[in-house]
Amino acid sequence: MSSIELIKVINEAEKQADKIKKDGVQEAKNIVAEANKRASQIIADAEDKADAEYNLAISKAELDAEKVYNDIIEQTSEKSRILLSNAENNIKAGVEVVLERIVKSNVNC
Repeated sequence: MSSIELIKVINEAEKQADKIKKDGVQEAKNIVAEANKRASQIIADAEDKADAEYNLAISKAELDAEKVYNDIIEQTSEKSRILLSNAENNIKAGVEVVLERIVKSNVNC
């Protein structure tokens, strides 16, 4: 092989090496871009899932709070009915005492 042919072979080998290097760099860039894209999608999916779980937890907490609230209102209403009933009975008894004293004082006149 002559030195010119040898230089041509070396030049061709260098061109192929440069192409392989450029292709490798491009493939690495594509891999990184795809990894970043997947990572962004995973993050977005995780955020969506977290939002959904948060909203579900808030809804459940609101339902639980509403139940507790309604139970407290019912208990308070029942206590109020009992107090009102007792007050009505005490008023009736008080009126009877007052009327009895009025009648007794008028009878003794």
